[in-house]
Amino acid sequence: MKWFVLFLFFCSLLLVETAQTETLTVLYLERPPYYFTVNGRAEGFLVKLTRKLFLEADIPVTFSEMPPKRIIKMIKSKKGNFCSIGWFKNPERETFAKFSLPIYQNKPIVILTTKNQQERFQPYRTLKEVFSDKTIVLGIMSEFSYGSYIDDLIKNDPPSNIEITSKQSMIPGLIVKKRAAFMLVSPEEVETLLQAEGHNPDDFLSITMPDIPAGNERYLMFSKGVSDETIEKINQTIRKHVFPSMSE
Repeated sequence: MKWFVLFLFFCSLLLVETAQTETLTVLYLERPPYYFTVNGRAEGFLVKLTRKLFLEADIPVTFSEMPPKRIIKMIKSKKGNFCSIGWFKNPERETFAKFSLPIYQNKPIVILTTKNQQERFQPYRTLKEVFSDKTIVLGIMSEFSYGSYIDDLIKNDPPSNIEITSKQSMIPGLIVKKRAAFMLVSPEEVETLLQAEGHNPDDFLSITMPDIPAGNERYLMFSKGVSDETIEKINQTIRKHVFPSMSE
């Protein structure tokens, strides 16, 4: 009996050690400049920040790129421990995922359109009014959130839209071809978004709308199998490295 108790004790220590060093799979989508792939390696300023946070928290990770719909499917999965970078937090996502503290706050979202379609937006003073014109088509990414205000507008009075499931960088091409009239994007994304498919930035312009609120906060989103202790270790590094810069 004594040896059996000792055996159970050492097994429990082994399980604790394994849990402490278990590798998380960090999922990301192609969305420069936040996250993208260069020569098979995850890059982007939020990828670099995430690497730093996990390294300091002493949590081993591997990175894997996939489309947003598949990321959501993996986060919902009860098999494996997954994390994904830079998602907005909303009530629907909180039903199937856990979230860290915020790691970044965007600038306010803008309308991105081409200069030859600019006049279509001139009669309208707010994004809500733009959505009410069903002849103006929004290019939208599947599974994206634009923050609670815009998400509610889309839900309650859906604009005419064309949905993309692959890469956000495909949408400017739809605008050039006039299959869509505009997209919604954070200002810090515009330059790399247009460069990704070789578009001329001089052909586009950004339009601000006064009803669009301050920029949304982005979080690390975890599958529910990831322990609260692991997420708290990440939150400790976020408090140290992210919160001072967000408050400036």
